[in-house]
Amino acid sequence: MKPELRTVNTRSELREFVKFPFKLYKGQPYWIPPLVQAEMNILSPEKNPVFEHSEAVLYTAWQDGKMVGRIAGIINDLETAHINEKHARFGWFDFIDDPDVSKTLLEAVEAWGRSKKCSRLKGPYGFNQLDKNGMLTEGFDSLGTANTIYNYAYYPKQVEAAGYEKDLEWVEVDLKMTTELPARLVKLADMAAQRYGMKIFQPKNKADLVRLTNNLFDLLMETYDELPGFVPISDKQRDIYVNRYIRFLRTDFVCVVMDKDDQPIGFSVTMPSLSKAFQKANGKLFPFGIFHLMSARKHNDTADLALIGVKEEWRKKGAHGVIFAETGKAFLKEGIKRVQINPMLEFNVHVLALWKDFEHTIYKRRRTYKKAL
Repeated sequence: MKPELRTVNTRSELREFVKFPFKLYKGQPYWIPPLVQAEMNILSPEKNPVFEHSEAVLYTAWQDGKMVGRIAGIINDLETAHINEKHARFGWFDFIDDPDVSKTLLEAVEAWGRSKKCSRLKGPYGFNQLDKNGMLTEGFDSLGTANTIYNYAYYPKQVEAAGYEKDLEWVEVDLKMTTELPARLVKLADMAAQRYGMKIFQPKNKADLVRLTNNLFDLLMETYDELPGFVPISDKQRDIYVNRYIRFLRTDFVCVVMDKDDQPIGFSVTMPSLSKAFQKANGKLFPFGIFHLMSARKHNDTADLALIGVKEEWRKKGAHGVIFAETGKAFLKEGIKRVQINPMLEFNVHVLALWKDFEHTIYKRRRTYKKAL
């Protein structure tokens, strides 16, 4: 039965949109609930500066008086300028196991994209690469990192049945830390650092992290610029992301590599795993959610490697190894036994090669899809 389609216009309708997955995934042990208020803010033009150069439409699907699906359509003008082509994105895509529901939602965003003169619809994506991107296609039976999408196994089957084809593919690595760093990694990292004059900058406190913010974001933009799916991020957006995550960062889990002139050439940002803490918070930061999150920040044997980036001219000089060797020392000192690496593009050989001296497995794969409009 084809569902009724509704457009989200009011604050209460937006809250229904945000809270739909809490019903869809109730009792699912591998789904990680987002913070409801944070999701509301991301999708609210008055709260998120991304809407200064983006537009979005939100749809919900209904059957017998119950919500059975949701989807967001997004156009980011910064992406349009970057790739010189107007694409629409779909995201926040969730639905019951009913092809009529998923097809109706996709067709609604397709029609919206055509009305905006877009040449392609692709997703699931957020507004940019720092949002949750990529539909899970393998690894439905394990808990992932907090900033990733979880979905049921029927999702990709129904998207492909609706005429979508592969756009990009990511892999996620689960790594077991050793009791000491592999001698080969340490040796190669030391040799590379000495040969090319690389130096480690370790922030000592939150003030150092704040001072690093502009440099790290500039470096992030530069190192990710040539990757598919990249979208420039405005200064106002940068401030939003910093405020969202900085309270959970640990200075010993942030590593910056400088060249001989003290210019940053690479970095990594790792966070104690917050996945189980978000599950305990169940969408609410207060009164107890913040306690679970801050406790996970201090007491944890699992870390999430959130971001790693190196300037192109330094990628063949061992900079990735220097970064991970230094990060590994912090892991050993703090008793980290397991590292989960956020999604990385399947062809990112420089990063994938870092794990060859460790016991590791690719435990999840995810994909974005595309369709010509």
